[in-house]
This record gives sequence, structure tokens and C-alpha cells, in this order.
Amino acid sequence: MQTDVLIVGGGLSGLALADHLARQGRDFLLVEAQDRLGGRILTQEFSGGAFDLGPAWFWPGQPRMAALAERFQIPVFGQFSTGDLVYQEQNGTVQRGRGYASMEGSYRLAGGIGSVVHALAKGLDPVKIMTSTRVTSVEHSAGIITAEVDQNGRAQIIKANRIVMAMPPRVIANTVSFEPALDAGQMQVLQDTPTWMAGQAKI
Repeated sequence: MQTDVLIVGGGLSGLALADHLARQGRDFLLVEAQDRLGGRILTQEFSGGAFDLGPAWFWPGQPRMAALAERFQIPVFGQFSTGDLVYQEQNGTVQRGRGYASMEGSYRLAGGIGSVVHALAKGLDPVKIMTSTRVTSVEHSAGIITAEVDQNGRAQIIKANRIVMAMPPRVIANTVSFEPALDAGQMQVLQDTPTWMAGQAKI
């Protein structure tokens, strides 16, 4: 399998890049380890309501999110900032009454943040997207990238002119081998780069 740009990761960053390349008429292939797109973004529907189980807000200083909402005609509304907040600490202690004031001024999307993921994915050629496909190794030399992937237990080779790793740096360090190997400094940078909100869980 051959492509110009191999995008590894089908979260918002990978999808936005795929959308950008598609609108330029560029050749690309996007691979995602999970069986769905969106990465850390996951919006679930319960009893007719959309609940964001991952990222939920965006802010006035994030014009790209506002532009996507406008482009796909997704209604935007202000985050409610009144009411009670229940928060459980790591040791099990339950805190109440902290309120939502810290989120005042932020925005939400009707249908959840996942509506942006669905809109971006809908505009892409399904042939250019491979889910349940994990990159296991990357061999890089002058002018060519060779990536080995595991798609549902079946090994495949993808050759590309460029590769974009649109995934958390620590995940890259822990799951992908490189040939030639990245030097110790590069690996340390990958390991030391935190994943935003990685330690948080929502219910």
C-alpha cells in the first residue's frame, strides 16, 4: 500500500489534517488504532441527550473550533455556570458545592464535541481511513517511510513520502519502534510530554 502522507491517529488533529489535505486534493491515508474515530473525543447519547465523555468545552481564544462549528453549522451555546458540582478525589473523598464558575465563558456544541468529529469524517473518502489499525514500527530513510501496521491481527506494510504522528507523544514512545532508532533525547522528549487531562475520567 502506498500514499503520499500517512496520518497516524484519527482524533481531532488527525481528522483536521486529513480534511485539509483532502480539500487540497492531496493523497493521504489515515490509520486509527481504535475501532472508531475521535480519539479522546467521545460523545454518547442517552435518552435523547448528548453527553461528552471526553473533551467538552472550547473557549473564545480558540478560533479554529469556532470556525469548524460555523462551517458545519453546528449550534454553539454558552456553558451553564450555575448549579452544584460533585467531585471525587483520587482517595475517594467526595467534594460538593464547588460550582461551575470555572467553566463560565466557555462554549459547548449542540450534539456534543463529537459532532465535529462526525462532520469531518463524513467529508472524507472512507477508502482513505483505516480503523482498528495500529502502527507498530516505522522505518525512515531518505525519501521514503515504511510503516508496519497491525489491522485486526493482520500485518500490512504502508509506504509513504511523509508521516504525521497525530497522537500523544507518550503513546508513540511506548507503542511504536523506529528504525533507525530515535536517539535518547528524542525518546525522553516523547516520554516527558504530558497528555492533557490524561489522569481524568468522566462518568
